[in-house]
This record gives sequence, C-alpha cells and structure tokens, in this order.
Amino acid sequence: MNKQSHRLTLGKTLLYSMASAGLNIMSITVSTWILYFYAPPPDSGRVQYLPAALVGVLLTLGSLWDAVIDPFIGYWSDTLTSRWGRRRPFLMFGAPVVAVLLVLIWTPPAGSRGVTALYFTLVTIGYFTAFSLVGIPYDSTLPEMAPDSHDRMRLSYWKNLLGILGVLIGSLVAAPLFDSIGPVAMGIVVGAVAMGTIWLSLLGLRDVESEGAPIGVLEGMKITLRNRQFIIVFISTLFMHLGYQMFLANLPYFVTLIVERTEGDVGLLQGVLILVMAGIGPLWTWLDKRFTQRTLVLAASLGMAVSALLPLGVGLIPGVPLLAQGVVSLFPMAAMLGGYFILIYALMGNVVDYDEMLTGRRREAIYYGTFSFANGLGISVGALIMPLVLETFGYTSQNSLGVRLVYGMVCITSLLGAWIFRTYRLGDTPEATRRALKLDVSDVESNP
Repeated sequence: MNKQSHRLTLGKTLLYSMASAGLNIMSITVSTWILYFYAPPPDSGRVQYLPAALVGVLLTLGSLWDAVIDPFIGYWSDTLTSRWGRRRPFLMFGAPVVAVLLVLIWTPPAGSRGVTALYFTLVTIGYFTAFSLVGIPYDSTLPEMAPDSHDRMRLSYWKNLLGILGVLIGSLVAAPLFDSIGPVAMGIVVGAVAMGTIWLSLLGLRDVESEGAPIGVLEGMKITLRNRQFIIVFISTLFMHLGYQMFLANLPYFVTLIVERTEGDVGLLQGVLILVMAGIGPLWTWLDKRFTQRTLVLAASLGMAVSALLPLGVGLIPGVPLLAQGVVSLFPMAAMLGGYFILIYALMGNVVDYDEMLTGRRREAIYYGTFSFANGLGISVGALIMPLVLETFGYTSQNSLGVRLVYGMVCITSLLGAWIFRTYRLGDTPEATRRALKLDVSDVESNP
C-alpha cells in the first residue's frame, strides 16, 4: 500500500461517510426498540411477545454468533479478489439483504411463544450476520482511505458525524413511526434509507488491493490475538460497548417510566444526545492535535463512567420538570460518547499499522472484524444482563428501580474499560510506537 498520505476532498469524504449514516440508522433503531417491542413494560398495554429475560438470552445467542463470525468476515474481506475490489461487493450486495431482515424483525408470527422465540432467533442471527457483512468491510477501509494518523482522525470525525446524523434520523424518525403507524412501517422506512446511503458511499470509497501472500484465516487470527496492544483495545472495547448497549436499550424505559413521557418522546431525548455528540466533535479533533489518542480515549472512558451516574438523580430535584432533569442528566454522557467513538476508530488504524510492522502485511479487516467481535460480545452480554436487572428490581411505573440501576451498571463497565485501557502503549505514528515500545528495526523484522 502506498504510504503517502492521500488527501481527500470534502466531497469524497462526505460520500464515503454516508454508509456510516445508514449503518447507524439501522443500529440505533434495533438497539433502542427490539427489547421494548418484544418485552414492553407489563402495564404499557402493548403485546408482550416474549419475557424480557428470554429476549435477553436470545439476543445473546445472536450476538455471540455474530461475534464469532466477525473475524472470518474480516479475513474474507481482506483476501477477496473480484472485479469490484475487496470491499465494494460486500456493500453492494449486503445492503439490500440487511434492509429486508431489518423489516422482518418486527413481524413475529402468530402462535406459541416457542414459535415466536424460534423466529426471533433466526431473524436476528440473519440480521446480525448481514449487518457485519456490510459494516466490517466498510470500517476496515478507514486506514486505507487515510494512512496518516491525523488524517485518520479527521476522516473518523466526518465518518462519526455522518454516523451521528444517522442516529439522529433514526431517533427522530423511528420513535414517531413506532408510536404512530407501527414498527413494521418504521422498519421499511429505516431499511430503505439505510440501503440508499450505503450504496451512495460507494462513490467515495477507495478500495485498495492487498499486497503480499495472504495469511491463512486461523494463522491470521493467532497472530492477531498475540498482539498484546490489540488485546488491550479488544477487552476495553468489550466493556465500553457493554455499557453503551445497556445505556441505549434502557432509554425507552427511562423516558416512559422515569421522565414520565410517551414513547414518541424517546426520539426527543435521543435527538438532544445526538446533537451534543455532533457538536462536541470539533473539540475532540482539536484536542487530538495537542494530546495523544491514548490520553483522550482514557479521558473519554473515565468521563463516561462519571456521567452514567447522573440519570440516577432524575426526579430527586423538587420544582424542576422531569423532562428538563432527564435532558440535562444525559448531556455529559453524550459529550463523552461523541469523543470516544471518533477516537477509538481512528486509534484502531494505529493498531493495524503496528500489525504491519510485525507481519509486513496490511490486514485491516481482520482487525476490524475481531474488534467488531468485542463490540458484539459486549452487546450480547448487555442484552443478557439488562433484562435480568429490570425483572429483578422492577420496570413498572410503580417500581422503576431496575431502570435506575442499569445506569450504575453502565458506570461500572466504563470504569473497567478505562482500567484495562490504561496499559495501552501504541503511539499515533509508527515512529512513536517504536519509541513507546522501545523497538528498533531489527526487533520488528525478526518478529513473525
């Protein structure tokens, strides 16, 4: 791969980032509504298709399946040879499949809970698989689009900004559709918009051919898992995404039971969160020029832990409207999330650079695939833990203790993620990495 920095025009950057909008529109819709749709509060008047704990178990199975296959999808994307390149076919052909499966999530069959559970398992496994077939090849193009670390940060900012826009669209559109004309219509609209934006990104995508003989999938995974710096990022990310998933899935319960608003108002609070995440992005990119990405990721992780405690106090301040308390309590978390997601995807490019130092090959997708494994595993564990917390401690209008305790769980998982990440040592450039790890050229060349 050419090591010279490839300067991107704003137009190409925006086109490339469109897929991030589409993927996030789908992700925020499913993450926010799937548990609530299948297991609404018992006193909501909605059909309860499955118990909350069972939904959690089934989501865990689907997420674990997705997590296990992600590295293999990454390997496939790294080694694919086709007339369209390595990455493009996944976006071209995967987008319509994931859009259809997104709609099918909201069409459980009539019948016993056993039939519903089987349907839920199959359709969610299909959805998670199709989503990864698009998302992993797309994410792995970021280091190819911008080989320089600071260029990567800028591209990650725009990719994240368009992703935040996707979350905003998903939040503002999905909640009213869910509340008014139903979840199936919501799925159709969200799937169509997502598919269009993913295809549009192909106009800005730079698909780089691989160099050198490919490493076998199992050998490649062994090398990947021997990379201690990546393992640190992997485990830390697992805990961060565990907390993030619980934070998202808890929002409909928080809005309807703690803030005492309607399901349609979930989009209002999500919109506020997203605007804060988007608005804070330039500050994090400015900080990237003054501090290392390691320092900033650690700061964002610790900030998420502290911010997660603020919603616990909603309703305890007399004279202040509950909606105002709810909105203000979520501001700091949004600011930290806005920084974390820009930084962690840019930082992954440094991990790929370090792997190239060790192996002499560019293997972006296997790293982003294994990185996605951490995300998926965190999501699956969150899907298992959160329903148990809700059912054990309560998620009704009379007893909402379980909803509040979820935020305590988010705090704990964020602290664990920060504690693990503190041992990460890679620099923002190959030269800085060599200095930090006290490597010289002979050390690198002698490594497998």
